[in-house]
Amino acid sequence: MMITELMDQDDFRAQLQAWGLEGAAQLSLAECTDKLVKALAGPERALWQERLASLQAKRELLHPEVQGVLDNCMK
Repeated sequence: MMITELMDQDDFRAQLQAWGLEGAAQLSLAECTDKLVKALAGPERALWQERLASLQAKRELLHPEVQGVLDNCMK
């Protein structure tokens, strides 16, 4: 059996930063959630939905707290 490292909170924030969510690497998960909700309500909504959906497709590789953030944002 191969053991795969989960995408943890730091990895998640780094990915959001790489996608252009300004300052995400230094924010708490709650602050990232707030920024994601705003991004999902803005003009780049479809792009952010696609990005977050790509993470949700890897559900089994996500830390439970990261999955919680995604679940809350994608409602």
